[in-house]
Amino acid sequence: MTLFSALLRFSSPLNQVKSLSPLQADIIKTIALVAMLGDHINTILLSGRSAFLYAFGHIAFPLFTLFWAANLPADAICLRQRARRLWLWAIVTQPLFWLAFMMKGQSWLALNILFAYAGCTQLISWAARWGVNGAMAGVALLLLIAWPLSPASYGVSGLVFCLLCIIARYHSGAAENGMFLLLLFAAMAWLNMPPVLNGWWEDAIVYDFLPTLVLPLLVIGLVAAMPGVSSLRIWPRRFFYHAYAAHLVLLGCLAVMPVRP
Repeated sequence: MTLFSALLRFSSPLNQVKSLSPLQADIIKTIALVAMLGDHINTILLSGRSAFLYAFGHIAFPLFTLFWAANLPADAICLRQRARRLWLWAIVTQPLFWLAFMMKGQSWLALNILFAYAGCTQLISWAARWGVNGAMAGVALLLLIAWPLSPASYGVSGLVFCLLCIIARYHSGAAENGMFLLLLFAAMAWLNMPPVLNGWWEDAIVYDFLPTLVLPLLVIGLVAAMPGVSSLRIWPRRFFYHAYAAHLVLLGCLAVMPVRP
């Protein structure tokens, strides 16, 4: 079987996410939250010394992005409200982001990941309200925030992956098209690939490519296969906004605490 024919038979990860029960969705988002926490612990407190946490942390952004896209509303008014909420949380958590990463020499111009979701949601909100002119304004907005997102929040590769997930969300035909899935998976793999491999292909494949592309799909597939999962949720609504802010506060406080001899 060729790669193309295999992709034709592979169900879109976004469609898989949309078919999950609330409990299954919370289980996957909890795994993504733990992965993000581990990645940030490794970056902020361990100076990147843990290869396991580095690789495991790569699954967080793809999983959260798939759920963000799957839960985007179709109604223009609801989209506008979702965009406002994301901008609010992005702005509120930005000082916490600075607190957590300032000891690691992060630029003060760097933006947290919620700005990527807010910008992409704003694009489709403006497009739903003003058509082509709104879409062009949204693209201009993404071009403005792409560089500040690059130091710590994936930059262009993250925005491209978000936009492809949006296409899959609103165009069901694209979500099951083999060529589109190939493009989506390529964008997912691009998220954490180093710009220059310097000959270390093995490390890049083991610690960057495979964790980013394979592990998120594996997590979704395994949880989706769980039999008899109830519709009850583990966490209250909007829990992950609060969890994102809380983990930045915790790590920021630990980062600035003096180390005792």
